[in-house]
Amino acid sequence: IEFLYDGTNAQNNLVSATKLTGNYPNPFNPTTNIAFSLKEAGNVTIQIYNMKGQLVKTLVDEHQEAGNHSVTWNGKDNNNRNVTSGIYFYKMKNAEYSATKKMILLK
Repeated sequence: IEFLYDGTNAQNNLVSATKLTGNYPNPFNPTTNIAFSLKEAGNVTIQIYNMKGQLVKTLVDEHQEAGNHSVTWNGKDNNNRNVTSGIYFYKMKNAEYSATKKMILLK
């Protein structure tokens, strides 16, 4: 069997593991980008929580293709209100992976 690669879809790097990479910048104001990668396609959620563990914002809750991804948080809650300065946690979850990381919003 001969394999020929013509570079089609070369922008989609092969991903060896599902991972919540991190956010940049951190600390941030007014927006930050959260990077993550998926080894396999599937349903993914990324949610923001405050220090009390209360859900602030759902950024992603849908099927995502395998590969590298990024989502932007603008410092607003699910009701489109600006949140206060402080420490927030973002959590990524899919069928086989869960990770939480910390970020700081400075105004």
